[in-house]
Amino acid sequence: MEFLAGQLRPIYPYLGELYSAAWTTLVLSLGAIVAALVLGTIVAFGRVSAHRLVRIAATFYVEFLRNIPLLVLLYFIYFLLPALGLRFSPFVSALIGMALHESAYMTEILRAGLSAVPVGQYEAAQSQGMTRFQLQRHIVLPQVFRTIYVPLGTQFTMVIIASSLASAISVDEVSGWMQTAGADTFRFFDVFLIAAFVYVVLCQLVNLLHTVVGRLLFRAKG
Repeated sequence: MEFLAGQLRPIYPYLGELYSAAWTTLVLSLGAIVAALVLGTIVAFGRVSAHRLVRIAATFYVEFLRNIPLLVLLYFIYFLLPALGLRFSPFVSALIGMALHESAYMTEILRAGLSAVPVGQYEAAQSQGMTRFQLQRHIVLPQVFRTIYVPLGTQFTMVIIASSLASAISVDEVSGWMQTAGADTFRFFDVFLIAAFVYVVLCQLVNLLHTVVGRLLFRAKG
């Protein structure tokens, strides 16, 4: 233990910044998840729309964003958009980029959930005089949410891992802390291990929350 403490002593002054970096990573990831869910839901309905042009536009949105590396998207938002008069802070740029990129994957998960609802349920609801909103609110979305709940947990974890790329545009998250502390102390191996541990903890916290919420929501049905 004394040897370990001696090895990590040069890093101690940077631990306070690590707490702030971990919080930034968590807030950035959760913000991107919420925004991606909203965008993904909208685009998913577009993907199954009865209107051909809407389906084409939604498909283009998904395929375009899924085939662009997140890092390239972050660079575009942070470095190129200011030339067009749109300037965002590093954090907001990362949030926008991550939300857009992740929404493409959320769309496909949600579309799969929508496709899993039997057509007969749509017809039965319409025969009962339900409006489109009532149909989606009471019949479709509850079933979709239950179907996609497990894969959503995996995507949430992937968002936290992907947030490490935000350091490329100067966001002070865990990966950014890792680079700064490593360059200042030359304890790269130790710093990398600490950063990896923090990412594991954050991912497991999200997994735990996902599990607990799932049990509370679905316990009535076992």
